[in-house]
Amino acid sequence: MQSVLAAVAATIGLNIFVLPAYSGWDGAEWGMTPEQVSAAVPGVRVVRRGMLLSDARKQSARDVELYGISLEASYFYSPRGLTFIRFDVPFRRCATLVDGLIAAHGQPANVSDQGILKLITWEDPDAGNRLILLQSAAGICDLRIRSIEAGNGVG
Repeated sequence: MQSVLAAVAATIGLNIFVLPAYSGWDGAEWGMTPEQVSAAVPGVRVVRRGMLLSDARKQSARDVELYGISLEASYFYSPRGLTFIRFDVPFRRCATLVDGLIAAHGQPANVSDQGILKLITWEDPDAGNRLILLQSAAGICDLRIRSIEAGNGVG
């Protein structure tokens, strides 16, 4: 009997370590529908005829503050549900954003500097997220958060 209890206890203890971690951002989880995100995240509003980026459409948004910068979080959905969250950061605030990302997530996992465009990536395995910053001297400062499991793409 004690060996059975020990086996059950070991199995329960082992299962604690294999449970999937929360994967998403600020209450929204990857794969949720727009309705589920609206129910889970306060302040989300529906967007009609939102832009299409990387095979995903903006269908909801909310105002947020990220590293001291007031921004709009744009939620993009594909047929698989919530695919990524985008922040169009004013270019003059891009250095503040980078400083905040480094303070929160450490040095980037990857930096790809292609001259006119810089792609900076941070990994957040605890949240299951990849943060991708597109930065350009042409005035682009675009942050996207997506699932690590979604691969290395920008969208």
